[in-house]
Amino acid sequence: MREHYIKELENLRSTILEMGELATDAFEQVIYALRNNDQIMTEYVISSDYIINKKETSINETVTLMIAKQQPVASDLRSVIVALKISSDLERVGDLAVDMAKGGKRLKKGALTDERIELCVLAEQACDMLKKALRAYNEGNVLAAQRIAQEDDLIDTKYALFIRNLFQLVPNTGIVEEVTQLAFIGRYIERIADYATNIAEWIVYEANGKYFDLN
Repeated sequence: MREHYIKELENLRSTILEMGELATDAFEQVIYALRNNDQIMTEYVISSDYIINKKETSINETVTLMIAKQQPVASDLRSVIVALKISSDLERVGDLAVDMAKGGKRLKKGALTDERIELCVLAEQACDMLKKALRAYNEGNVLAAQRIAQEDDLIDTKYALFIRNLFQLVPNTGIVEEVTQLAFIGRYIERIADYATNIAEWIVYEANGKYFDLN
């Protein structure tokens, strides 16, 4: 019975990692679409979001059944709860990737090219954070999880600077809509970095049984 339950926990972790890969792919795809003004990729990200949502629903159902059937205690219960929390964070990453894609559709081709590239670089750094968080979850690496918070601080600083510089352009241009959309997209990127940090916090909780706010 115990061996069967351990196998269920392993399968649950694998499913979370599969969902993480889907969310990361969506994020990378929308970055590519923004950088290259690729409308086909933009539409693909939007239309594929249901796959991530279905994966979260499946995980929720699995966790509910595991709790009902196995009544896990202590560390086992933490692992199940953490899987539930991380799946929710990953679903939000998928939603934010869609929000980025919708914002990208409203940008004029060739407008604010330098700012768009700067934003893509910031997004790539946030995506790297997400990958590191998922790797730390897979490995149960608490130290790696804690280091992610430092990267989040750097993202926050760069985002604030980007927004300050971006809105300085408004009086000198007739592209207020593009400035506004880039600001929204920047905010979505900053939020994805926050969700990567959330995942890091759940890794620490799973290992230690204590919740630490790394943001």
